Amino acid sequence: MAPPHKLETTVGWSASAFVAAVLARLIRKGIELLSELDGAAVGHLRRLEGLLTSVWLLLDAADAGAIDFTQRPVQDLLNAAYSADDALDDLECALLQVGMAGGGEPGSDAGSPASVVGASRKPRSPIRFFLCFSPPRTAAASSGSAASSRRRTSNNKKSSVDLGGLGDAFEMLAQAAYRCTSMYEHVVPRKNYATILSVKPEDAASGAARDMYDIFGREAEVDQIVKKVRFGDDLHYRLGVGVLPVVGAEGVGKTALTQLIFHHEIIKAEFPVRMWVHVSGTLMLSKQLMVQMVHPLAGDAHDTEDIRELLLEQLTGKRILLVLDGVTDVSDAQWRDLMEVLQQSARRSLIMVTTRSESAAAALGTMPSLILSPLAFDDYWKMFKHFAFGSADESEDCTPLGDEWEDLEEEEDELSPIEQIAYEIAKKLGCSPLPARLIGRSLYFRQGEEGHWKNVLDDTLWEQQHIGGISPALWLSYQHLDPRLKQCFAYCAVFPDDYVFRKEELEQMWIAQGLIYSDDRAARLEDVAHELFDELAERCFFQPLGRNRYVMHNMMHKLSQAVSASQFYMVTETSGKVPQEVRHLTIRTNNLLKLKMDLALQLSPSSDHHFLQRVRTILFFADFSDSDDFLEVLAEIFSIAKSVRVLGLSCANTTFLPAEIGLLRHLRYLNLSRNSITELPETACQLHLLQVLDVKCNSRYLHPPNGTSNLIHLRHLHASALFLSDIPDIQNLSNLQELEALRVASSTQLIALQKMMQLRGALHIENLRQCDVSEFKKGILKGMKHLNKLHLSWANSIGESKEISIDEEVLECLQPHENVKVLKITGYKGIRSPSWMLKTSCSLSNVTAMYLSDCMNWESLPPLHDMPCLEVLEIRKMHSVKEIGAVPQRSDTELFPKLKRLVIEDALHFTGWSRGKSARNITFPCLCKLEIRNCPDLTTFPDVPLSLTIMIIENVGLHMLPMIHDKQSSEEEEMSTSEEGRWTSRLTTLQIHHCHRLRSLGSGLLQQQHLLRSLEVLSIKSCDNIICDLADGFKDLTALRDLSLYDCPKLLVDKFHASLRTLEISECFIAQGGWVDEYPILFSLWTLKISGCSHVSIDQGSKIEPLDWLSSLFNLYSLQLENTLFVRLSMFDKLHSLEILEIAGSHAFFDGSLEFEWLEKLRTLSIRNCRELCELPENLYTLPSLEELCVENCPAIQALPANGLPASLKRLSISKCSPHLTQRCLDEELDQPKIAKIGVAYIEGQNIISIEE
Repeated sequence: MAPPHKLETTVGWSASAFVAAVLARLIRKGIELLSELDGAAVGHLRRLEGLLTSVWLLLDAADAGAIDFTQRPVQDLLNAAYSADDALDDLECALLQVGMAGGGEPGSDAGSPASVVGASRKPRSPIRFFLCFSPPRTAAASSGSAASSRRRTSNNKKSSVDLGGLGDAFEMLAQAAYRCTSMYEHVVPRKNYATILSVKPEDAASGAARDMYDIFGREAEVDQIVKKVRFGDDLHYRLGVGVLPVVGAEGVGKTALTQLIFHHEIIKAEFPVRMWVHVSGTLMLSKQLMVQMVHPLAGDAHDTEDIRELLLEQLTGKRILLVLDGVTDVSDAQWRDLMEVLQQSARRSLIMVTTRSESAAAALGTMPSLILSPLAFDDYWKMFKHFAFGSADESEDCTPLGDEWEDLEEEEDELSPIEQIAYEIAKKLGCSPLPARLIGRSLYFRQGEEGHWKNVLDDTLWEQQHIGGISPALWLSYQHLDPRLKQCFAYCAVFPDDYVFRKEELEQMWIAQGLIYSDDRAARLEDVAHELFDELAERCFFQPLGRNRYVMHNMMHKLSQAVSASQFYMVTETSGKVPQEVRHLTIRTNNLLKLKMDLALQLSPSSDHHFLQRVRTILFFADFSDSDDFLEVLAEIFSIAKSVRVLGLSCANTTFLPAEIGLLRHLRYLNLSRNSITELPETACQLHLLQVLDVKCNSRYLHPPNGTSNLIHLRHLHASALFLSDIPDIQNLSNLQELEALRVASSTQLIALQKMMQLRGALHIENLRQCDVSEFKKGILKGMKHLNKLHLSWANSIGESKEISIDEEVLECLQPHENVKVLKITGYKGIRSPSWMLKTSCSLSNVTAMYLSDCMNWESLPPLHDMPCLEVLEIRKMHSVKEIGAVPQRSDTELFPKLKRLVIEDALHFTGWSRGKSARNITFPCLCKLEIRNCPDLTTFPDVPLSLTIMIIENVGLHMLPMIHDKQSSEEEEMSTSEEGRWTSRLTTLQIHHCHRLRSLGSGLLQQQHLLRSLEVLSIKSCDNIICDLADGFKDLTALRDLSLYDCPKLLVDKFHASLRTLEISECFIAQGGWVDEYPILFSLWTLKISGCSHVSIDQGSKIEPLDWLSSLFNLYSLQLENTLFVRLSMFDKLHSLEILEIAGSHAFFDGSLEFEWLEKLRTLSIRNCRELCELPENLYTLPSLEELCVENCPAIQALPANGLPASLKRLSISKCSPHLTQRCLDEELDQPKIAKIGVAYIEGQNIISIEE
């Protein structure tokens, strides 16, 4: 990495906070061990204490950018701090070995400033606060007398520890501090924008979440993309996968616009599967890229070896949206490889590519590129004002749907003084969205401080223009960070520019490097890191990708590299010599010869001057293909780099780890995930300071080494349930913060949990049937106050009486702490509920979600209605449950007061709720989603509230649908809408399937159509006895867009509203004659689907009268037939507007059809799964507008029509058909001439036109 430019040295030293924190830790440790130090060490300690004030002034000046931190004295001070940090680690290891560590939490002696909630808005020195926990000279004496008795008891043990390294650290740091402070004693710090704590307005967090997808001035582009998605006529898109490039200069807002589209409600509805992949360079179908693709579909719990197969499984038959963000180039081979993975997806799938390269866009796109120009300044000013002042002003209506902005026009002369300053700042930013977010958010945290805003406007950095390709706005945004944030951001230079990282991953690296401190001894370092990360994200230094994953914008990554100077270095195929002062190494090449040369491994490992001895981070981002040579290189690196704190070998494709790993005694973070490691060396158990170990997604045979329980500082262990369950004496890992799964093999493991009170997050205890209840007592889990998710599961069994009794006793002993928010119980074979569940108002008072599944014998459920915070309740495979008690203490009590989602599935004997004598209570006042499946004995259901949005009823014994009660709960009152003085329901989707006892639509909520003004999707399928006794049918469902009436032989609805766009009916509907009068308003239909059903026979077709009602479908453009028996093409000769005809499994559809003249607009014809169809229509060539023809899985077709294909045809696809047909299409003397002029012809997945060319 090149030496820093002068500008980098004037925006603040990223290491100032680290030096201050190490200094404070060192002095505190010295005072603690004062009586054990020799005279020289005490002298250096006193000297160091005396320099505290001068050091504070120096570091404050360095943080403000008043000192050139590349000068030798400052670098010597940093090197001394690094050496002191190593000395403190060595001392901790030594104390650990003689039993002096006492099991304390790692890092507990690393005092420092935490964020102080409620700190003054007035900025004060960021560095002074770091020294507040380091006792001054007078404190040493007082602390000595106060702790003298405690020290006497441990003198003998401490005296056995060599404190020479600590004394050397005092001397080196004192000398460096003296030289540095002497050299810069007259430096006057410039204006320091940073504060100890960025004081956030109360709505800062929620505001940041809202800002994530806010865009300005792009309403036309959003509408254009949405229209392409819904009505696009691109051939590749309509028949397979389309590609839409979004092109623009760096920082113009390509990613922001694409993120908005990705999260748009219409797009979510169109694409069941959405994937976001951050490329940031040349597209390569690597494992890392496929991991990004599969992450939103299957999470992290999968093996990389099977990643391609898993991806194919998840995508097959589904309509997908894939975003490739930041593509600069792609080879034809790589693109074909990607398309091979995607070819199994459904038609009308889409790839969106963001790129700066117009040539890449032209090469990849099947649709015209969307070119993004810079924003007009009026729109840009609105954006900047939004980020700088927030969106507290309701008139500023920034929404993803592209609302109009005309009402927001403001004249410049109407601006307040601080708005005028902001306006002038905005004019300096060049209409680039990224600087607007960065500077705007920085100013947002200092609202009301007009002087500060004026200083930013007048800063001389604006005169520097772009230095190193980085704008002054980015430098200023970095300068606004306090020292802790500066060092945390600078550390991100260790990542490649295209790296997608998890939030916890980066936070744990910060902690491992000693960048996170807290003056509150009770504070968790993870919580402090979490706050710092959130602040950087709120300031737009990180871009969220969803599911707790983030990435850095290219410009922000360049900034991190610039401010980190030569401390960080990346070894690539083209990199040069590694600088000697490097502390953090990233390796992106698998060229082992070059790696050996760059790392100077040819030198003697015993060399005292090898730069690897000082390296604190080594991250590998390359595939080494299980190379033995790589293991030798690793062993040599481990033998030298003994100061490493962070080691990353994820996805290195290795099966072993050298035994030399045990030499890395300072190691705190070890990531071995996504390899094929079969065994960890026993020496790994010598890493006594290790805090994070990640061995997920390795060989299924990987077991923990015998000494794993010696890693007492371990806080985060990411591994399979089998690995975790095999750890002997796991109770010794008392500092463990998370234990995702524990598979119980004996009661001992369960008892061990009593000593692991630091566990938090989620805990899954599996295989509870192996427990001997006589060996433990009640309350094993009750002390785990940090857990918020608990999953208790029993292995499958036949449920014998002995097992029933044991299960009940075990569950009785597993009462969780009242702080648990999510409780899941699976496979429990008991009959009764434990006593602690019967007191839900106290023991489960904070539970927001409860999942009960596969508990076949459980008869009596606890009073779930009385749980005050319950929002989600799912009951599945509970065959013995008959009633759920819901008897309120008072008649005016709301039952399930906060429940929003209710799922009841496979409760075969469930009959309903036991309500007691009074039934006046409101039930489910806040319910939003209701799903009831396979509950044949459930005959009644309580009235549903106005808040309900989705209702799914499937195979339920209801005689009538529930009604909507229009009593409004206090929480929902503000959320509902009012029309004509009445509240209206928010129900958008209603599905009623396989409800054979349901006889009437007129006795339930469908008779309340005046309330159903939001209903968009209605599906009634396979209900044998249901009839429509609504006088006006569905005429009053004014929002209805999608209607399915399938396999309901007695159901005939003859009135609809003009809003209807898509209609699905079954052949039995046509067999009844369809609509016999002219009243149905069907002219609004765009899509009609007709499916076969079991209530018709093939001979009924001859009895069908002319379908006069089809004449009203004059706007229909898509007709879909699936497995029909008697429906023929000739029945639809009045559909002159038809553009898309899709036939699946209806082999007799073309019988008797000789003329196609009325299909003059038909553009797409798809024939699938017609296994008995012997030939394509001979007069197919007469279709004048046909552009696409797809024939799939029709093995009886032996040849193309003798008369050929339409001259207008542009795309042909034939797959899974007769081999004879395939051969004819390739034969120049048979059918090949018939397709020679078609632009694209795919035969069994290969484009034969391209092959010939």
